[in-house]
Amino acid sequence: MEGKDLTAIAGSDFLARQQMLDVEKWLSSERAGRDLCGTMAFCGYCVKAETNPCAKAEFRMKMREALDELEEESAAAEDAPEEDAEPDEQTEEIIKEDCAEEIAAEKLADESEGKTVTPVQAAEEIMSESAEEKIQRVRILPEGYEEVTRYRRTFKAKLIQNEKAQDFYTEIKNALAGLSGVKTRMCQGGENFRIGRKKIAKLGIGGKTLVLYLALDPAEYEETKYRFTDVSEKKTYAETPMKLRLTSSRAVKHAKELIADLGEALSLANVGCIYMDYHFPYKTDEQLIAKGLIKPYTAIVKKKNQ
Repeated sequence: MEGKDLTAIAGSDFLARQQMLDVEKWLSSERAGRDLCGTMAFCGYCVKAETNPCAKAEFRMKMREALDELEEESAAAEDAPEEDAEPDEQTEEIIKEDCAEEIAAEKLADESEGKTVTPVQAAEEIMSESAEEKIQRVRILPEGYEEVTRYRRTFKAKLIQNEKAQDFYTEIKNALAGLSGVKTRMCQGGENFRIGRKKIAKLGIGGKTLVLYLALDPAEYEETKYRFTDVSEKKTYAETPMKLRLTSSRAVKHAKELIADLGEALSLANVGCIYMDYHFPYKTDEQLIAKGLIKPYTAIVKKKNQ
């Protein structure tokens, strides 16, 4: 996102944020006993010739992270098992109608003179009778269909409820953390590992299996002992086209060897790290829903044969 036009945002906002970042960098540098300029997470997005470079670099980083989250959610939807599928067309139509009612309530807010107007009441005020009848028809389930509650699980939620995946996750994350300069960030659908702006690896869970994507050329590993899938044709995985399913200790061992190859290919020193335990205490669906790590939604599906 280097060079992206940011003129739509007030310069005073960037100036205020730049002043705050200048103070934070100065204090951090004083504590560290050295100049930390160039070591911040957002420094990889910096264009030094522009005004308020740190503030704008931080903004670009956050934009990149937001786009990553959207990509991760899209990728998770592709890999998700049936119980985590997106709402079907019928359900989407009902959601749209519900949104229409909410919008109608807002339109009547100025005319309500302080009275409470529910979404349904508002819809009754401004929608024609034919429109009301249409909503009623949409809400009637087709014969042979039923409403069911499904759960959209985040990457962290899947980890928390999968001890075997946590074992492999701990091994792989420590291996990646041992490469010099690697930064990590967990998103809704997985976890990204970067060197500056370059994504070098990502972790996700498909079904109950931990999946690792690496920025290695799959063609260079054809006819080797490594088992992988080439996913380079998918835009989401263009930066990390080698997909590894971590189903056993042997698969994890091979993944670590490939991570070492990745470090050599990118000229990253293997500086090691303090080994961290990334296991999580188990939590129930109810606890994860309360924390926002699982999101229930209603879907309309065909009834199973009796």
